[in-house]
Amino acid sequence: MFQGFYTLGSTMISQNRNLNVISNNMANAATTGYKSDQYISSTFREEMLYRSGNITPNKRSPIGTTAMIQATNARVTNYEQGGLEPTELPLDMAINGQGFFVIQKGEDLVYTRNGSFITDDEGYLALPSIGRVMGTNGLIRLETDAVAVDANGIIRNEDTGEIYGTLEIVDFEDYGALVKGDNGTFTAGEDAVEQEPVLEVVQGMLERSNTSMVEEMTSMIAAQRSLQAAAQLIKMYDQLDGKTVNIGSVS
Repeated sequence: MFQGFYTLGSTMISQNRNLNVISNNMANAATTGYKSDQYISSTFREEMLYRSGNITPNKRSPIGTTAMIQATNARVTNYEQGGLEPTELPLDMAINGQGFFVIQKGEDLVYTRNGSFITDDEGYLALPSIGRVMGTNGLIRLETDAVAVDANGIIRNEDTGEIYGTLEIVDFEDYGALVKGDNGTFTAGEDAVEQEPVLEVVQGMLERSNTSMVEEMTSMIAAQRSLQAAAQLIKMYDQLDGKTVNIGSVS
């Protein structure tokens, strides 16, 4: 009886966390460069089940394992590239391939696939609400938004050909070393190792979120049904437990 409470209670907690991840993915379906997450659960305290026969009750044969508790294992980010959407705006840029734009956020550096850039009050190329865009030789200051950006990320004045700078784009050997932050940004953990990116920069386009609304809706329905079923079963267990107590008190 008590094992049922453990199993169903942990399932409700696990599915509630799963719904939080799914809801966050759906809320960011329109966020430029957003990378969706997936909730991974596992079991805790697995035990072997045995079967014994009527003729030879002392001879047991294993038939499988069972677990009392469902527990959180990991929250995994899907780094698959989203589709590229044309905007025709000169400061909108997308990465076709692997890598991240580098943004100066305060005293730290963050990484993002969001290339919806603007020029700030001082003329520096910036990502709204995040910070200024880093170039290979420091921050990039523009005199005009009439610029041309080539596949290597070199930004030139469209009329004079003057070079304002080159976008700094980095990639990492293991994306598992990245820590996901707000607004589609990442920070590099202590174990993060940079590597040469293989990509091209596309001007006048933005990378859409890689969230699939169809998949998220399907996952949400499945998680809700599992949560509701566990809640109904735990209610039945509670009723049975109450009847057991009443029968015991009568006797």
